[in-house]
Amino acid sequence: MIVCLVDTETTMQNNVADFGAVIADLSTGEILDQIGSLIYGQFNRAELWFDYRADPNSFWSAQNTRARRKQYKKRIANGSRSIASPALINIWLAKNCGRYNPAVTAYNLPFDSSKCDRTGINLGMFSRSFCLLKAARATYMQDSKFIKFCYDNDALTKTGRPSFTADNVSHFLLGDSLDPEPHTALEDARDYELPIALDLYKRGAL
Repeated sequence: MIVCLVDTETTMQNNVADFGAVIADLSTGEILDQIGSLIYGQFNRAELWFDYRADPNSFWSAQNTRARRKQYKKRIANGSRSIASPALINIWLAKNCGRYNPAVTAYNLPFDSSKCDRTGINLGMFSRSFCLLKAARATYMQDSKFIKFCYDNDALTKTGRPSFTADNVSHFLLGDSLDPEPHTALEDARDYELPIALDLYKRGAL
């Protein structure tokens, strides 16, 4: 099974600022192609999304947006990010859609699809799609080891239920040596969400 696994980071106007995707064969674990691009007209003009209610010292605070933008600029300088238009992203997607006919997915597909649509990034070209978060929740909720992991690590929602964030599930699968999720699109998709898709595929859940 080949997938196009998408992740986005957004602006305060709910457009995509950072787009990442990997084309991967879940039967072998091979990454066939990948892209990480900051969106021209969004990243360089709009404010990165932040939470007004967040603690000033937290990652999603307004105070941290300057540091996040600085880290992105470092990625541009070291070549791990480019700046591309939505049209160029669509060319990349169309090339891989035609070559591999993958199913498109994301860890919360409705969210990422809506932001891509607002930004002019066309995920509608794919004939098959599924939500990775939905599949993860259905599978790991039945896994007693995952439930124990959540309680042992205080990885719970505000209502006291197991947390199904990609960061939490990937740490369950890969262990404590994995750094916290960086919340950058390509790295989140490739290093945190793809391992979840691979595990679900091995379990026969995809």
